[in-house]
Amino acid sequence: MTYLDYIEKNKDLQIEMLQDLVAIKSIVTDPVASKDGEVFPFGAGVQEVFACFLKKAQELGFETKNVDNYGGHVDFGHGEETVGILGHLDVVPEGDGWSFDAYSGAVSDGFIYGRGTQDDKGPLVAALFAMKALKDAGYTPAKKVRLILGLDEETQWDGMRYYF
Repeated sequence: MTYLDYIEKNKDLQIEMLQDLVAIKSIVTDPVASKDGEVFPFGAGVQEVFACFLKKAQELGFETKNVDNYGGHVDFGHGEETVGILGHLDVVPEGDGWSFDAYSGAVSDGFIYGRGTQDDKGPLVAALFAMKALKDAGYTPAKKVRLILGLDEETQWDGMRYYF
């Protein structure tokens, strides 16, 4: 199967993943702590979407890393050098004037509607599935490909400073 075949074959899975991510209201809020005392520096919604993305990437067979809930990454391949793809999972508040619920991930006329579909949940899903398609097609990159997940790009970008 070529990488293009994989992308087409798994189109519904990609849409489903994006809808799952869009459904999570991942606006940066004040830090919160879990029952176990684990700190989520960008709030519960951002942590939920981050955990969801990492879990789905693991289910696709990738190694993932959570850097103290400030950011993380998904790796493909091996090598001494790393090529980074950077995106973020937080969104700005939805505002008014939506034709569809901002967190529905509704599909209409070939488009997916919802907060984050273009900035930046959609591009992260596309990058993840491109990595998966290449992996399943047997491609071995000469460098490690790392999909880096930021969590507070829409505010201060403190997570990436911590991550790096």
